Amino acid sequence: MISETMVWLLAPYLIVPDILSGDNQEIEVIEPTYQEIIVHNWYASSSAIQNYVNYAYNLWWIDFVKLIECENGIWDPNRVSSTHDYWLCQLNYKYNKNFIDSVDFSDPYKQLDYCYEKFKINPKLRYWPNRKIHGKKCTEYVSDRFDIILI
Repeated sequence: MISETMVWLLAPYLIVPDILSGDNQEIEVIEPTYQEIIVHNWYASSSAIQNYVNYAYNLWWIDFVKLIECENGIWDPNRVSSTHDYWLCQLNYKYNKNFIDSVDFSDPYKQLDYCYEKFKINPKLRYWPNRKIHGKKCTEYVSDRFDIILI
């Protein structure tokens, strides 16, 4: 048999105090609020990378996180490829030199904002979902690197 205490623990909003239920008073139901955080399983909880991952997740959810993981799996905001692709999102210098040469470029969070705007407005830049690593789509290949937790 389930006690009133057990019901309250499972669904506290189902228990209505007798003092309120008979007087036609309005009852305010307060739902618990949760925050989602994402954890990159390859890095320490104190790593700046966890902050970058959560910032990216809040911009564009898991798709954006996977995009950056596929582009720059080490989440290095200073990374430069041999083809002159820069920072977290590995955007090409030729097309993004104004931002890359700006003061804002040194801020990883502004890099993420810029990446988000670029990928949001130009779908042609979104070739990453079809990139394959070891015969799997990159987005599938990197999926197990992240956990989404409710706190």
